[in-house]
Amino acid sequence: MLLSNDQFVVSGMRLAVVSAVVTALVLAPSAVAATDPPHYDVPPGFTRCPQAKAEAGFFKWASVQRTTCHSAAGFMSAYAAQAADGPMPRHLRGYACDIRYWRNADGDIYASRHACRRGRVAIRFYGMV
Repeated sequence: MLLSNDQFVVSGMRLAVVSAVVTALVLAPSAVAATDPPHYDVPPGFTRCPQAKAEAGFFKWASVQRTTCHSAAGFMSAYAAQAADGPMPRHLRGYACDIRYWRNADGDIYASRHACRRGRVAIRFYGMV
């Protein structure tokens, strides 16, 4: 089958447009999620611990998996003490912590979510300014 140069150009343009649309659809949900404000969620399998707080309420909204709310409160207090002397700790008491930060329009951090795991035990909590 013989094709002219015009047909190759149209095919290339179609491919470029389809690629751009697919890329936009794939990236759009993640861009929206990145700008969502923090909200207190309790994942399935976790227990809500509304009374667990530390650092005069800066760290709050805790939830736990395979441990107690009392243990979470103790961990959060130790975490707050460690964070007072420097950056938010990524490792404490055998827990490895992942931290998600939210920033305002000026780029300042105004909230954080801490997900700390030690084996099958998990403690999640938020820091709010």
